[in-house]
This record gives sequence, C-alpha cells and structure tokens, in this order.
Amino acid sequence: MIKKIAISILLLYFLTLLQTSFFVHFFVFLPNFVLLSIILINLVEDQKSNFGIASGFIGGFFLDLFSENYIGSYILISLLLSIFIKLVIKEYIQPKFSFKL
Repeated sequence: MIKKIAISILLLYFLTLLQTSFFVHFFVFLPNFVLLSIILINLVEDQKSNFGIASGFIGGFFLDLFSENYIGSYILISLLLSIFIKLVIKEYIQPKFSFKL
C-alpha cells in the first residue's frame, strides 16, 4: 500500500506540474489531468480498497498548492468525487471482475 501511495504521489505531482506550467501554453481548452487520473484510479481499483480516496486527497492537495484558489477547495472537490464514484460503483454496478493495482 505504501508503494502504491508513493507512486501516486509522484504521478500526481508530475501531472500537476505539467498541467500548471507546460500544457497551459499549448492548449486553449485544458482538461484537468489530475481529476481525470483520480477518476480512472477510482474506476479501476478494487471496491474494498481506499486507495482511490487517498489519491483523491493527494491530487487535490497538489492542485491546491499550485492554484490561486482557497486552500482546500480542490481537496474537497477531489475527495467528494472519489467518494461519489465509490458509492455509485457500490450501489449500481455488480462487477464480475476487478483489477488489482
């Protein structure tokens, strides 16, 4: 678990740096790569694991560090998004298989 969290910290930090400093100069409409990766992590991981919620917190923290908004706004958005995805998958989707991250 610690290895997965360390890899997600590096990945989300790298995506945040690319999004806020590099991709801004090339795209007119810039998708939020950190939130997209949080969505993908929550969709792919096992239902019983809380790694998606931890990655939501980490991604929101990095977005808050590099943004001009209030501290905690992206953390709240990404945590609520992670919890919402977990609840929808738990209630409405009956998986026949699961991926192990």
